[in-house]
Amino acid sequence: MRTKPTNTKSAIRTRFLLALFVLPFILSSCTTDYHGKPNTEFYKKPIQTLNNITLHRSKEGKVIAILKSPLVESYSGDKSKTVFPKGLKVTFLNDDLTDKAILSADYAISYDSSDLVYIKDSVRIINYNNKDTMYCQDIYWNAGKKIIYSNKPIRRISASGQDYGDGMTANEVFDSVTIINPHGKQNINE
Repeated sequence: MRTKPTNTKSAIRTRFLLALFVLPFILSSCTTDYHGKPNTEFYKKPIQTLNNITLHRSKEGKVIAILKSPLVESYSGDKSKTVFPKGLKVTFLNDDLTDKAILSADYAISYDSSDLVYIKDSVRIINYNNKDTMYCQDIYWNAGKKIIYSNKPIRRISASGQDYGDGMTANEVFDSVTIINPHGKQNINE
């Protein structure tokens, strides 16, 4: 039985042409350019974009907070993060699912490497349990320590008047709020 001889020149030429056309596509899809430098353009664009989201946070089977945002962008890389470029609204709930407090702002960013969320621009916190509304430039939400705080001036409006402070600290469900260096006018019933 005789076998047909293969054309080695043809096989080599086919492999060469295949490598010539496929290799550029493989190299261009990598995150490192041909000089060995990281392709930073890859990390500047979000890897995921979500529109009009609603997230429920639960603890021991009970919903304790609802987060809503018109736009959420997730980024990867060394400093992976989640950005809320069009703001967010977080509703904290009582055990009976009535509103305990609402936190809203025009911008927020959460770095995946830490438990810290930075919230800024037109920050407003409405506490329904004590009828207070607080306004501030920015706040930090440390999910690991379960606290929300700001070292910037705040303004609080309550049933007894309006006062100011040099910052605030609260637990993340607003059961306990402390104003730093409070000052202003309050009406006191005697």
